Amino acid sequence: MAIPLFRTAARLGLCVVTAIAVCPLVPASAAADGSHGLVVPRDYPTIQAAVDAADPGDRITVRPGVYREQVVIGKDVSITGSGDRKTTIQAPQTLTSGDDGSNSIVEIHNGASVSLSRLAVSGPGPGTCADGALGSGIRVLGGARLNLGHAAVTHITDTPAAPCFRSATAVLVGNLPTGTGSATIHDTKITGYQGAGVVVLNEGSTATIEHNTVTGHPTLSTDGIEFVAGAVGRVTRNTISDNECREPDPDCGPDFFSEFQHAGIVADAPGTVLQHNRIVGNQVGIYVAGVGIDIADNDIQRSSYVGIALQDGSFTVRKGRIKGGVHGVAVIASVVDTNAVLEGVKITQTSGAPVQTFECCGFTATATVKP
Repeated sequence: MAIPLFRTAARLGLCVVTAIAVCPLVPASAAADGSHGLVVPRDYPTIQAAVDAADPGDRITVRPGVYREQVVIGKDVSITGSGDRKTTIQAPQTLTSGDDGSNSIVEIHNGASVSLSRLAVSGPGPGTCADGALGSGIRVLGGARLNLGHAAVTHITDTPAAPCFRSATAVLVGNLPTGTGSATIHDTKITGYQGAGVVVLNEGSTATIEHNTVTGHPTLSTDGIEFVAGAVGRVTRNTISDNECREPDPDCGPDFFSEFQHAGIVADAPGTVLQHNRIVGNQVGIYVAGVGIDIADNDIQRSSYVGIALQDGSFTVRKGRIKGGVHGVAVIASVVDTNAVLEGVKITQTSGAPVQTFECCGFTATATVKP
């Protein structure tokens, strides 16, 4: 298809002159930075059509409506809706597998830098655990970068919702065994996911997660935010709730050595920062392993088992409050000696010991409590 002359001229900052002077109707700011604005459905009927037509750096505005489509993005663009209750990218009835072989509603790949704001990404997906499972709401891989803000990612489940292993993560960043991604997620509601709210995978993958609400599924075992396999990031000033061990989940329970636990935040790499979060009603509030993880000033309430679990490493927890649960802090040694220092951490209303050590296999766990 030929590119309209006015659009080509606009990209070059030119004015087309005919018998009368005609200048393209492009905002001055767009002409100055070389970008162009596309509007869905005015200019293109679907978001994917607008992405396909866009040049790198273009801005796509999406008017109110429900857009039942998968969107695959491999170029630098920004997509802005009319508000997360007005503009929704909805999982269609048929899903096509992406680069990693799984199904996502939005996939960002090919090293693209993409901004998504003022819209919702929503399931449920049409598949089941056995056939066509929904892997994620938003998938970031192949070195791509996501900036997600003032948005919502919700109902990321299969039909019916079921406990599929590693399925239906709201936002999934990075890839295993190889591949990375990065994300900044802020001022966003992440709710009703079947697996986890945000998962950041693999060494080299990073994320900054700030000022969000992350709420688990009411009937399935879920985790809130996970940094795993060496991924690093910042988790600050979020509200993370309702990530529990739920039936049917026969492998889940409170025993750290023989069962799995579900947590508000999970991390395992040095350099990760977990600060100033409100973490309420999870099985474990924060569960970390390793060394060099910065845990400070978190408000953890009503954990069904433990406020903070510290396993197989060396830890310092600074300030903050833990209220309720069986134990406030668990220090766990299963493959290395583990030590923890608690500085100014206020623990109240636990049914068991405020600080409890768990040891296995000849390794020792120690806890030092400082005012």
